[in-house]
Amino acid sequence: MSGYGFRHAARMERIKLGSVRSTWWLAGASVAAMAAAGVGVGLGYRSHTPVATTAQILNNSLSGAILAQLLLGALGVLLVTGEYGTGMIRSTLAAVPRRRTVLAAKAVVCGGAALTVGLLASFAGYLGGQLAIRGTAIPAASLGDPRILRAVLLTGGYLAATALIGVGIGTVVRHSGAAIGTLFALMFVPTIAVGLFGEDGIGVGRFVPLLMLLNSVAVTAPTPGLFAGWVSVLLMCGYAAVALLCGGVLLRRRDA
Repeated sequence: MSGYGFRHAARMERIKLGSVRSTWWLAGASVAAMAAAGVGVGLGYRSHTPVATTAQILNNSLSGAILAQLLLGALGVLLVTGEYGTGMIRSTLAAVPRRRTVLAAKAVVCGGAALTVGLLASFAGYLGGQLAIRGTAIPAASLGDPRILRAVLLTGGYLAATALIGVGIGTVVRHSGAAIGTLFALMFVPTIAVGLFGEDGIGVGRFVPLLMLLNSVAVTAPTPGLFAGWVSVLLMCGYAAVALLCGGVLLRRRDA
């Protein structure tokens, strides 16, 4: 993969990503969803008895990531499937014949954009919750607290990894509806399946994305039996790498 070829491909992908209206809608909706969740949680706890703790406010303020992960995952899917739907993928591969370069450029551009949006959304959820509890006896959650800052940053990283999983799934499936449906299923079905086993499912649950998000990543302290937040985010990055690897293999073997 030559440096020039990759830079050329990455420049094309940045232009395409920014020129599609769905990119801005999905990014904006992700930030809005987390901000709304944070405000809603804060307002709900204003009259809560007993007084909520810092951990309760922070953990629940970041719960909007449940929806944001799907929105950014869909963004990753559409970055690939949108081109298959319009037939533009043929022009892309004609301009950059090395298919792994094309996929690498899509992953880098999408990952960078998703990380930026994910962090903005995560901080929006945090700030929404904090603003909503101002003037109450509820203790504020300061970003000077390493536990608080870590949860906010890791949530942004988790969201970026979800977008990359979307890129991989989109490359494998190539159809927008089917790929987004596959992404949704991978996020929710394992959670439901593990839930059927109650506490006995914790050993498996620590590998399930949604459970990692709610009980390990977007919290001040992980649930006993689950991985630390940073380990869960690395695991999500591993899932993204597998999805992209599978997509890369199929991209090279199939016709456009």
